[in-house]
Amino acid sequence: MSKEEIIAAIKECSEKLGRAPSQPELSSTYPAIKMGTVRKFFGSYTKALEESGFAGSGCGYEVTMQNLFMDWAGIVRRTAKVPTMSEYERESRYSVRPLVGRFRRWSQIARGMHEYAQQTKLDVEYGDVLDIIRKYYKGEPEAAWICERTTAAARASDAMPLPDRPVYGPPLVQSHLVYGPTNEAGVIFLFGMLAGQLGFMVTRIQTEFPDCEALRRVGEERWQPVRIEFEYESRNFLKHFHNAEECDLIVCWAHNWPECPLEVVELKNKLP
Repeated sequence: MSKEEIIAAIKECSEKLGRAPSQPELSSTYPAIKMGTVRKFFGSYTKALEESGFAGSGCGYEVTMQNLFMDWAGIVRRTAKVPTMSEYERESRYSVRPLVGRFRRWSQIARGMHEYAQQTKLDVEYGDVLDIIRKYYKGEPEAAWICERTTAAARASDAMPLPDRPVYGPPLVQSHLVYGPTNEAGVIFLFGMLAGQLGFMVTRIQTEFPDCEALRRVGEERWQPVRIEFEYESRNFLKHFHNAEECDLIVCWAHNWPECPLEVVELKNKLP
């Protein structure tokens, strides 16, 4: 399968669908096209679509949190209120799925947008929108929102015990991961545990390259977006044919690639 054949397949699939195909749609139509091959020639499926002549929107593209915020905040400004789900569907260029996928419940979206604006230093530019959000929550201070979420999370973690299993006392080890990772999935879980103390705030995890988008602390009250690829060993980045120009750093369990052109965060050396 060549690069030109992949582009031809994308265009042929788009003619049948009337739009740019998503990666699963392309794979189901052309089983011979594997994501590893796409990444080898293009770096990512998004780049493959771009080289096939499709603009960066619509089906087959992930909507960024920045675009979602700008769109949602624009609706709030135009209507001077936090939109209901039906109002959002009528006013927005996007469906409700990207927001619900990120925040799970529609009632949490305004809170999430408030936090995003603060984390990305948009609270001044969008101060009017944040004022509307605060009024929507009846003037509750942000501390109350955090308390509410924490309490709800604590209640949700108290699951009903299974009748056929033993019951233990509280763990005495500090880490929630008892053993070191043996694969990439373990690296992702461990990074999630350590992200805060390492100076990261994760904004997105995805199945396409790169695996993660996050905000990284770069100074006092200064954060910067970074693109992260997770690997069990740093050298696996080469085995997966990733494009270093589309990634900012590798997070791995073991760093075994001395000539790596990217910054590497080796988690086994970051444990307390």
